[in-house]
Amino acid sequence: MSDQPEQPTGSFQPLEPDSAAAQPDVRYGAPAPKRKRNPLVIWLSVLAAVLVIALVVVIGLLVVGQGGTPAADATGTPTVTATADPTPAPTATDAAVTPAAPVRPTDCTQLFPAGYIDSVTEGGILELNPAWAQPDLATEFIGSNDNALVAVISANTDRLNCILAKSSGGGDLGITTNVLVVDDATQTAAIARMNEAGFTCSEETGGTMCFTETTEDAGTYGERHFLRDGTWIATRWSNTSITGWTQTIVSTLFPA
Repeated sequence: MSDQPEQPTGSFQPLEPDSAAAQPDVRYGAPAPKRKRNPLVIWLSVLAAVLVIALVVVIGLLVVGQGGTPAADATGTPTVTATADPTPAPTATDAAVTPAAPVRPTDCTQLFPAGYIDSVTEGGILELNPAWAQPDLATEFIGSNDNALVAVISANTDRLNCILAKSSGGGDLGITTNVLVVDDATQTAAIARMNEAGFTCSEETGGTMCFTETTEDAGTYGERHFLRDGTWIATRWSNTSITGWTQTIVSTLFPA
């Protein structure tokens, strides 16, 4: 055998290129040849993706405020932050209401409204604290005939004494009133004594009103007492048709 390559025999004619473009063989599912992508197209796609991500981030920042709190919508209802209400300052109406003590009168005219004494002394028969009664006004004219009550009233020397009596002096006609300040124990004891003595007592004008009346051959006489907040108005009267005397004093000292 020779080491020389075998020489072809006969004549060899090169094939002419097919005028039709070669078509990929897709039979039996053979894959199509890969196409090369244009670099410019790839770059533009990446840029578009970056822009989309940046736009999403910007929109998120607009929606979410500082600290992660959603920003208030200009057309929506603003978010209200709850805050602790300050404790309201106490007002005069919040405080416990304590009844004011009556203005302590220093003169008998202060017990009545203007014009009242003129109306009951019209005609000149009766007079308020006539001159003839002044020397004994504090010792002889007591607003009760009950011995127990007289003892308590007489012992209180710091009292206002008023008498409506005949101007001419003497006689069993007129009204005697004492206004005094007592403690709670004395007020309670006085009311208990009146109930014991047969007085009619009832709650009135924020206090206790007690009265009694008797008619005898000598005439008609009676007593009316009002006690409230340590003030005692003690009145006895005889043979007079004046009504509302004690009630008028109560209205003056304890106005509604």
